[in-house]
Amino acid sequence: GSALRTGDVLTAIDGRTISDDGQIALRGNELIQHRYLLRNKRIGEPTVFTVFRDGKHEERPAVHLADLPPICPRWPDVDYLPEYLILGALALVPLSQSHHWYKECPSDLKATINRWLKRWPGDRDGKNQLVLLVTVFAHELTFGYRRGWRVVETYNGTSITSLGHLRELWHSTREEVRAWRGSEAAKADPPSNSKLPGPGLFVRLGLQNDDDIVLDAAAAMDA
Repeated sequence: GSALRTGDVLTAIDGRTISDDGQIALRGNELIQHRYLLRNKRIGEPTVFTVFRDGKHEERPAVHLADLPPICPRWPDVDYLPEYLILGALALVPLSQSHHWYKECPSDLKATINRWLKRWPGDRDGKNQLVLLVTVFAHELTFGYRRGWRVVETYNGTSITSLGHLRELWHSTREEVRAWRGSEAAKADPPSNSKLPGPGLFVRLGLQNDDDIVLDAAAAMDA
């Protein structure tokens, strides 16, 4: 089972006693937060936690620490591989800490980055990345939508967990459009190879702190 469980009181790491305020002795009388011990560990290095559980102290079996990337990584090509998705006339990327320093970055987006970075790593609402609508290209499809730099939270009501997840949802919609077009083209007499209108499918992107963006799926494919 897990080395730690809800209700455990952490009393020591690798035999180093943790005080009531979460500090450990570093050198002599110098004190430092216990996070220091964990942040200086190598990935895969064994770590032993001692806890107070069910009225007694218990040394748990050693665990091997793994890397847990931040939900808003720092720099492309350093903490994550750069990636993007063009959906119709919208450009979407993973939200990273580096966006904080762009002059275009609005204050509410900076606050979002800071808020997520302060959350406990295991408390991510099932998300692996936050997705940023970074650019709205000029196109008749996006007429009336001007504001980029918004976090995209949902796709047709489904909560987005990463840019890869959004890409899978979009590709699934595209396949529906292609299947419909193939079916309609086969019905034509004679069969038509011209580009047909769509089956009336729409893509609704739910944005954080802004109105949704709604696009005709077939028109987004053709954009």
